[in-house]
Amino acid sequence: MPRIPESEIERIKRETDLAALVRSRGIELKPHGSKDLAGKCPFHDDSEASFIITPEKNLFHCLGCGAGGSVIDFVMKMNGLSFRHAVEVLQSNPAALAAAKETRQATVPILASPLVLDADDHELMKQTLNYYQETLLRNGNALSYLQGRGLRHTEMIKRFRLGYCNRTLGYRLPEKNRKNGDEIRSRLQKLGLYRESGHEHFNGCIVFPIWSTGKDEGEITEIYGRRIIKPVRQSPKHLYLPGPHGGVWNAEGVRNAREWILCVATGKACEWRKRK
Repeated sequence: MPRIPESEIERIKRETDLAALVRSRGIELKPHGSKDLAGKCPFHDDSEASFIITPEKNLFHCLGCGAGGSVIDFVMKMNGLSFRHAVEVLQSNPAALAAAKETRQATVPILASPLVLDADDHELMKQTLNYYQETLLRNGNALSYLQGRGLRHTEMIKRFRLGYCNRTLGYRLPEKNRKNGDEIRSRLQKLGLYRESGHEHFNGCIVFPIWSTGKDEGEITEIYGRRIIKPVRQSPKHLYLPGPHGGVWNAEGVRNAREWILCVATGKACEWRKRK
């Protein structure tokens, strides 16, 4: 799984107003001393308003049950989320937490799903790629990688539908122990986007969709993934969907160019041939 930059974690802890988030969950806060706020703790049966927030540090601590930490810790405990899931929610849509129910373990996604269960396979593939593109456009590491390869233009990213998979799609889907959650994951697995293990196939990769140019022009025939993170285990840098592979082919560029270069991957080397 791609590691969340420490700078991003610190930004969330610093910029997300903990007191406002706590109040949005229906917890009344009153002044406590000269700098702090106090309310009834949501994590135990509290009758003494022992839940203390220090706005200056954006931290909380309960004098009764001992719970404490940052805004991320509060979301994890309040909503039953993992650390990464809590960070994803705070990055994407912290306002969604106001309507979420307190739970020991989240069973209903807090963030809206980008996928429609009754969409056909082609549309489901497009919806997944749309989500990956949104992820890319708000991921600094992925954008930096593309810029380092000379791919700097947002319009280019949108035109060719580039995306980034960082294993956050599952946070927006119903849990797999629910019928609709199991169904959507099974369909994604048949499309090659999910693996039998339940993980996203292109996790940690910039993804490049490849479109057909013949009779069924506009259909997605292949997806190429370039891994941009160093995996914990030995993993390939280049991934494709399961099945026969197709090349990355810019048909529009070929039609309009007087000169083009054909690259053929041969192991670690890359041959190129110029055609006029």
